[in-house]
Amino acid sequence: MTGSAQEPLALLAREGAPRILFVLGKGGVGRSTVAAAIGALLAAHGERTLVLQWALGDSIGPWFGVPPAGFAPAEVAPRLSVCNFVLEEALRSYFVDHLRVARIYRHVIQAGPVTRLIEIAPGLAEMFFLGELWWLTTLAEREAGLCFDRIGVDAPATGHGTSLLDVPAMLATMGAAGLLALETRRVVDLMADPARTGALVVSLPEPLVMEETEELVPRVTSCLRRPPLGVLVNRSARGIVDPVGPPGSSDWLDELDANPALSPPSREALRSLHDEAQARVAAEVALAQALQGATRSGVTSLAELPGRTPLQVVQGLARQLEGPS
Repeated sequence: MTGSAQEPLALLAREGAPRILFVLGKGGVGRSTVAAAIGALLAAHGERTLVLQWALGDSIGPWFGVPPAGFAPAEVAPRLSVCNFVLEEALRSYFVDHLRVARIYRHVIQAGPVTRLIEIAPGLAEMFFLGELWWLTTLAEREAGLCFDRIGVDAPATGHGTSLLDVPAMLATMGAAGLLALETRRVVDLMADPARTGALVVSLPEPLVMEETEELVPRVTSCLRRPPLGVLVNRSARGIVDPVGPPGSSDWLDELDANPALSPPSREALRSLHDEAQARVAAEVALAQALQGATRSGVTSLAELPGRTPLQVVQGLARQLEGPS
C-alpha cells in the first residue's frame, strides 16, 4: 500500500539524509514541480536549498514571479535558489574560475570543435554536470561564496536522467588519466556516498508511466547500489474514490445519483469520471504492491491539484509532503 505523505519529509529532513537529491522520472510526470516543492519545503524548514535543472531553460524561476535563472544560482524565495546547467558556462567556470587557465579556455576549449566534441562524447557532458554538483558541495563557498545545505536535481527525463547515475562507474573503468581521472574519482566517490547523494522517483497512475517506473527503480538501485528514497505518485486520485471498494460505487457518487436535478447525461459523465479515477487508484495500488520493499519509504500519493497556478501547485505539493502538522 502507499505510504503516508510524512515519510518522504522524514527521509529528507532527518540527520544523515542525502545532501543531493536526484528527482527522476518519465517526461511529463511533474519532476520540476516536485523538485520545486521539495526545495520550497526544505527552505521553509530553514535549509539553504538549490534546485539545479538541466533543461533548455529555467522553468521554475518564472513560477515564483522572477526572470528565468541562468547558470548562476538566483534566489526565488527566502533560502531557495534555482539555476540551470549550461555546458558552455560550466566549461568556462571550470577552466577559468576553478583552474585559472583562462588562456587555455579561450584558445582551446572555447574553440567550436572542442566544445562540440565534449557535447557528443559519451558521458563527458554528464561528468561536467556531476562535477558541478561536486564543486557546489565542496569548493563553491570558498571560491564563489555559494553555500547550500541541500541541492535538488531536477534531472532530465528517464533515459538521460538515469545516465547521470550510470556515467561515473562507466568512466571509472576506462582508465582515464590526468584531470579527467581526478574528476572521475571525485564524482564516483560523491555518487557512492549515501550521505551526499540519493534519488527520488516521480510517477503517475497511468499504465505506461507505471511500467517505466517499475523498470526505473531497480535501475536506480543498481547504479547507486542502494534503493531510491521513495516513489511519489503525482496527480493521484486517492481520497476521491475508494481504492478497494466495488467498481462504480462511492458515497459522493451515490448522493449525486440520487439528486433528481441531475440530468441523465450529467449523471453518466460523472460516473465515467468516477470510474476513470477508480482505475487510476487501482493502478497506483498495484504499483505500490509491485515495488514493495524496493524503496526506503514506499510509494506516496500526491493529490492532483487542478485549476491552480504553477506556484500554487508547488506550494500545495509542499504541504502534502510535509504531512499533518
